[in-house]
Amino acid sequence: MKRRLLRFLDPVLQSALAERVVGVQVRLWTSGASRLPPAEGLRRLLRLDDHLHERIDGLAIDLDDGVHAKHRLTGYHDFFLRHIRPGERVLDVGCGKGELAHDLAARGGAVVTGIDVSRPSLEFARARFEGVEFLEGDVLTWTPPHDYDVVVLSNVVEHIGPRVELLRRLRAVAHPDRFLIRVPSEERDWLVPLRKELGLPHFSDPTHETEYTVEQLRSELADAGLRIDELVQRWGELWAVAREGEPTEAEAILGR
Repeated sequence: MKRRLLRFLDPVLQSALAERVVGVQVRLWTSGASRLPPAEGLRRLLRLDDHLHERIDGLAIDLDDGVHAKHRLTGYHDFFLRHIRPGERVLDVGCGKGELAHDLAARGGAVVTGIDVSRPSLEFARARFEGVEFLEGDVLTWTPPHDYDVVVLSNVVEHIGPRVELLRRLRAVAHPDRFLIRVPSEERDWLVPLRKELGLPHFSDPTHETEYTVEQLRSELADAGLRIDELVQRWGELWAVAREGEPTEAEAILGR
């Protein structure tokens, strides 16, 4: 019923006249919100901003036919590719729709296995990308059939409660030479602490268990027996190469 109603209304809602009318209404509404006490005005504007970003994210996926535009715009695939050698066995944990896994195989020449718990995401990956083994499973209980040279965790660990336990388990069952990790940075924008002060959600995704400072990432990896060999902070994210071992003295100081 709702879809039929929207199809009926879309020609009106998408017209230039509607854009002008709504534009005036939004400017009037935001003007009114700005005359409230600052904290309440900010809460209202930030809630509107959340709604707009949700719609923007959806369109950014539609723009590239199901693949979020950030995959080609931020360059994080290239960071991962720099740390993959042809012929290496790579386990992409939480591979999602397979965009990164495909690049690691097609451009990096790696032998890639992607694993995820989301069946719809895996169905997209299998239909869209060739040359990668996509498996459905929970990596917290799944046991790989062999060792892997590299374990990839791209926007995964922040969704997990027992993060250190996951990393330890992957070390024990996959025996990788290195981990390639990408997580959201808590220090990506001054609005993050402002949202905290205002009592608003401040994570970039409501399904996140945490978001990271550099110190927190170093500390969690150290608790899992890993040290960071390389760390890049870009696009509001932290990209890291980690290997088994104790942190260096400089890292230990930073983690205090």
